[in-house]
Amino acid sequence: MNMIIYYLLMVLPVVAVLSLLVYLPIFCINKKKHGKRPFVRHLVIYALIGVVLSILYATILIDGINITFHPGYHLLNLIPFVWVKETYEMGAARMVEQLLMNIVMLIPLGFILPIVFPSLRQWWKTGLCIMVFILCIEVFQYFIGRSADIDDLIMNTLGGLIGYAIMKLCNRCFGRKTWWKNICSMI
Repeated sequence: MNMIIYYLLMVLPVVAVLSLLVYLPIFCINKKKHGKRPFVRHLVIYALIGVVLSILYATILIDGINITFHPGYHLLNLIPFVWVKETYEMGAARMVEQLLMNIVMLIPLGFILPIVFPSLRQWWKTGLCIMVFILCIEVFQYFIGRSADIDDLIMNTLGGLIGYAIMKLCNRCFGRKTWWKNICSMI
């Protein structure tokens, strides 16, 4: 719980500023290329950048980067659902928390990706994009002295697909509303 409060108070303002710095050039390019867009559309693109930066912070930077590259510190799990056996070592409550965080962390990305990128408006394309993104993070984690875990890949992808399902539900409920069309309009 303390980590969540720390994240909200310390990390989100930094992510907000960094997202703005990343978004400003994108805004200028899109303004020249596409003209005026609804303000809410800009917020969605800005939110996507914020979500990606938040995920990168939570998965790579939260404990710092071990640049010494000690081979003894690299942990690799390629056996799916090995966490079921490890529940006794880690404790059931901690394991459930870990699994839920792995799922919840990617729900916003699964929701926003197909809104910003119409080419990802099929579940398997969104799932594949998220899976590749998480695979890159897991490989990077391995090489910086952290663990790379197939279970993280599975749970994160599941979270992304849940986000996609929520987006599709919103599209079904609000698809004819002007404000939803403004959010989902092409970049």
